[in-house]
Amino acid sequence: MSSGKSQGLDLTSSPPIFILPTRLKPDELHEAEDALHHAGSQLTYRAQEAKIFLGRVTQKKRAAFDLRAQGVWTEEVAVPKTKHGRTEKAPSRKRRKVDHQQRKDSDLSNNRSPASGSESSGAEPSAADTKRKSSEDFWPDLTENIIVLKLAWLDACLQQSQRVPYQPYVVYVGKVIPKPPGETSPPSLPHAVDITARHHLHDSDRQARATRSTPQHDDKTTILERARADAPEPSSNPHSSRRRLKGGRKSPPLTRSRHPPKLHHTTTSDVEDLDYRSLPELPDWARHEYNTYSCLRDTPMHPANKAFIAQLTKIKDARTLTLDYIGVRAYSTSIASLAAYPHYITNVLEITRLPGCNEKIARLWSEWYASADDDGDRYIQTVRDLDGDTDLQHLRLFWEIWGVGPDTARKFYFEHGWKDIDDIVEFGWTSLTRVQQIGVKFYDEFKVKIPRQEVKEIGDVILQHARRCRKIPEAAWGTPADIVCVIVGGYRRGKDLSGDVDVIISHHDEDMTMDLVVDVVRSLEQESWVTHTLTLHTTTSDRGQQTLPYRSDGSRGHGFDTLDKALCVWQDPHFDDENGTITKNPNIHRRVDIIISAWRTVGCAVLGWSGATTFERDIRRFVKKTRGWKFDSSGVRDRSNGLVLNLEAPKEGDPGDTWQDRERRLMDALGIGFREPTLRCTG
Repeated sequence: MSSGKSQGLDLTSSPPIFILPTRLKPDELHEAEDALHHAGSQLTYRAQEAKIFLGRVTQKKRAAFDLRAQGVWTEEVAVPKTKHGRTEKAPSRKRRKVDHQQRKDSDLSNNRSPASGSESSGAEPSAADTKRKSSEDFWPDLTENIIVLKLAWLDACLQQSQRVPYQPYVVYVGKVIPKPPGETSPPSLPHAVDITARHHLHDSDRQARATRSTPQHDDKTTILERARADAPEPSSNPHSSRRRLKGGRKSPPLTRSRHPPKLHHTTTSDVEDLDYRSLPELPDWARHEYNTYSCLRDTPMHPANKAFIAQLTKIKDARTLTLDYIGVRAYSTSIASLAAYPHYITNVLEITRLPGCNEKIARLWSEWYASADDDGDRYIQTVRDLDGDTDLQHLRLFWEIWGVGPDTARKFYFEHGWKDIDDIVEFGWTSLTRVQQIGVKFYDEFKVKIPRQEVKEIGDVILQHARRCRKIPEAAWGTPADIVCVIVGGYRRGKDLSGDVDVIISHHDEDMTMDLVVDVVRSLEQESWVTHTLTLHTTTSDRGQQTLPYRSDGSRGHGFDTLDKALCVWQDPHFDDENGTITKNPNIHRRVDIIISAWRTVGCAVLGWSGATTFERDIRRFVKKTRGWKFDSSGVRDRSNGLVLNLEAPKEGDPGDTWQDRERRLMDALGIGFREPTLRCTG
């Protein structure tokens, strides 16, 4: 944000403006508000009243998400025409010159003495009429619409001391729509002085701030200390609701709610003594420069705030089913931060100081914490509404089918009108993919979790068949000449029950892993351990077991299919049939994934398949941000030149060459440091 000076800038005729607080520091927010105030704009603190939104946002989806966070629901529309029927375009050089002359004429008219004003012809438009007409020509028709602009537009206006065309700064234009069913406006947050102080500033407070220079705050100054610095000074006219600017001109009153919210009757010092000083010590990772990356902190399987996290997870899943991917990422980040926090939260200020947890999460926690009943059970009303939403119930059912994602689930329900599994079988069986047909067939069985002992037994069977396929003698078992089999996924993170089984197979000799997935699956099928092979990928073998090529053109990579793998349906072929009367195997079907990795990148494979979703996402983000590398389960490449980086090989004095050694060396080289798999449970 540039200097707060707005001398020469006149926004008095602009529609009501709201500043989106996301990604703005308190000082930046106040500076922008002051600049708009001095320019005479209709600054509002109620998003529902605003027509123009300014924010540090560059993407449409992000803008729509930030609007929803403020209780404004929209649908995207084209840039509307002005009230005079024209679609706004950036003015030409000639038009800008004419506008400049009109502004000069308007300024002369405003400075004319009363006597000279009486001599003017009554047919000439007044300065107010000219300003109003100029505003209608400048802004699009916002009767039913809103427009989101980059905050840089205000910067440009301040730098040029005049209103500049808004078109280059447009991020999103939306039509305001009623709140969709199942959505709730964010409730007010009690006792959170640092969050709500901005919305509770009375006009007398703003008057005091306008009459003195803006204080320069040190970054380490607490929010409460800044609140003291901005506290209202005694005023001779406490009932005045309008601020005087230079020259005696009064600014327009701030647009505000009919019933302004009341501040909690606790002084700032009381809150600080009661809250801040009694808070648990902030973990070291929360003070780290890269504190938003979950791969840099320990996250246990059973976090201290598990009950509250479970509520947020339900909201995140609902966002997934409504295709709100930005909301999903935001909730995932918040959940990961809360899961790593070692203390049971009892104060809302503990939420607001955690990276990735914004005021919306704090409001949800306040509601959840205050809802305790006699049995100590707590809830969030939004979650109860989501649980009872009929549409989401049907979507969840379809989403739980193996091979059905959120988009397909919505297609089943909203386009085809199907409401249960029977509808799919009766009306849409032939339109399903083979994977989806298998998912429907074993729907109930796949929902049954797999105990740890059974997971281990499945891994042992796969290892036996891999040894048999490559003719590994029993004398070589447990030596570097043996096949290596690692059970990853939730099992390695310590889950008691798993949804499926993920197994990585490797060998020191790359010739041994070439096309091994085909041979292993064939062997398992012959003995009826694998009843269905849903997908079989030889991606790594097809490229000579090399690391996935890096494409710098911005195109999307291969994603999930970076290694040789088989997605299978598993069933134990052995069962008791003493009387010889059982004609069908009664054992339950399981989901099993068999992955093959070359030894030189086995650390990447194990790391890539051991962490929870957010942990894995943040590894890729962190490595890209700090190293300029690309990481996936097939290896690491330098983004600047596409070269493969060998980060797992033993160094001098470090002769260990097990898969554990390779994973540890890799994590150290990536800069995230090694942590046990049981501490990678971000969700």
